Amino acid sequence: MHSFYTFMTALFTSLLMVPFLRRWALERGQLDQPDARKQHTVPMPRLGGIAIFLSFLFSAIIFVPVVHCTRGILAGGLVIFVTGLIDDMRGLSSRQKFVGEVAACLTAIVVGEHYLVTLGDLFGFGEILLPVWLGVPFTVFAVVGVINAINLIDGLDGLAGGVSLIALVAFLLFGLLTNDATAMLLSAAMIGGILGFLKYNFYPARIFMGDAGSLTVGFVLGFLAVHVTQHPGSVVSPVVPLLILGVPIADTIWVMSRRVLKGDSPFSPDRTHVHHRFLNLGFEHRFTVVIIYGITTFWVVFSVLGMQLPDYVLLYSFLGLNIIGYLLLSRLQHRYELKSRVMKDTHESLRTSVIYVRLSHFADTVIPVLQGVLAVYALLTGYEMVLQTEISWQFVGLLLLIGVGIKLWGGTDNQFVMLIVYTATALAAYEVWSAENHFIFGITVKRLGDLLIGSMVVLSCAKFVLRKPAEFFLATVDFLVLSICITVAVASHAGAFSLSIAGPLLRFILLLFAIRTVLTRKGNTLAVVSNATLVFLLLLLGWIFVQS
Repeated sequence: MHSFYTFMTALFTSLLMVPFLRRWALERGQLDQPDARKQHTVPMPRLGGIAIFLSFLFSAIIFVPVVHCTRGILAGGLVIFVTGLIDDMRGLSSRQKFVGEVAACLTAIVVGEHYLVTLGDLFGFGEILLPVWLGVPFTVFAVVGVINAINLIDGLDGLAGGVSLIALVAFLLFGLLTNDATAMLLSAAMIGGILGFLKYNFYPARIFMGDAGSLTVGFVLGFLAVHVTQHPGSVVSPVVPLLILGVPIADTIWVMSRRVLKGDSPFSPDRTHVHHRFLNLGFEHRFTVVIIYGITTFWVVFSVLGMQLPDYVLLYSFLGLNIIGYLLLSRLQHRYELKSRVMKDTHESLRTSVIYVRLSHFADTVIPVLQGVLAVYALLTGYEMVLQTEISWQFVGLLLLIGVGIKLWGGTDNQFVMLIVYTATALAAYEVWSAENHFIFGITVKRLGDLLIGSMVVLSCAKFVLRKPAEFFLATVDFLVLSICITVAVASHAGAFSLSIAGPLLRFILLLFAIRTVLTRKGNTLAVVSNATLVFLLLLLGWIFVQS
């Protein structure tokens, strides 16, 4: 709950700040101008990083224990934030930014007294220990590398923020596995700040994080990696952060190596990053981001499953899989006939047939039935919560407050309100799953809930198979939620939680599928679903107060 409050504080602060920063940037002309190398075609506000850092700082000051590591990260974070902000407002040369990055790292090391002392058994010949005179500069080198990796991958809407978010979830889980409260709370604070910003940065973006955001996020990720692997008693391999941040790090190393081999500066801009390669293959902007989310999630899952493997096995696996991946991507980019096969929609002719069109119209009748089954499941959840619930009123109240805030200030863009709907759905899934009391005819609440979910899956699959073109669109927020679910499931399997998570998590994912199926219906379906969720939370809050 402490981590939840930390997350919610940062999230709500960020959600409130971003619209004001966007308006101020438009009025003052603080805009990122489009050019041949960039994807956006209109000038875009680029001060979203201010909301990310200030919400992170505010939440961390309130909730995170004041220890050497925390002081160091916050002090160094302030230096790197100011560096990025000056670059966004007035512009800095590459050399000036590099000086700011090094100064921030040295500040964190001096204040926090935290640096790399071991690299683990990287090559299979024994543990590599670093004396102070070598550990400090190597820490600076490593963290500056992470900072620039996040900065360089910030080339598509929602890309840097989403990749960083998935990595932070991994650090939070490793903090949970090792009982490291500092890592958990710092990760939760930054996750909240980034999520609040991402509401306005998902494609099509209305604001960019700018260097103030990308440099700060990279800095925090870098020193979280140092903390998780180097604090006393840590069992996390120093190679694990390399896997978690594998996509931006591998992309930076690959791109800079190519530039140096060509005789160019490693910092010279071009269009050879991994997201440019996917765009050149013909993938759309949004789908390119989703693919990179998936690759990042793969490395997070790999790091959790393989955390007990020897360090050198993790390192060689990372290098080998990345080399294979980049070679395949380069090969595919030059095989136009192969590219056309990959991008071809093999079901296009079927979906335009008269029979299929008629069947897809008939499948629309599934939606109201599915809505009814979801309503019954909500009533079943309410019945169980009336009997017994361990959910605190603070949790429900904060969730309700944020949901109402999003509805009031979100305007016509309601994509982010789905996070509130999904959170309430997760609560419902857990409550029904954990209920073993009998409901009717000897059937338990849990059993009846499973029967309802099973019927929802059947109805949803029928609609999915007979879907119309452009239906079943998954928003970026859906892929983020699914990535987090996968990571949580793997962590549960690794013993990160004292209670069973797999059961309710599976039911939550199935319910998510059903809700997305309902949202394929045109009209105000999204408003109905979100309003029903807020009413559910309001009634639950009232009942908890009555019980107390």
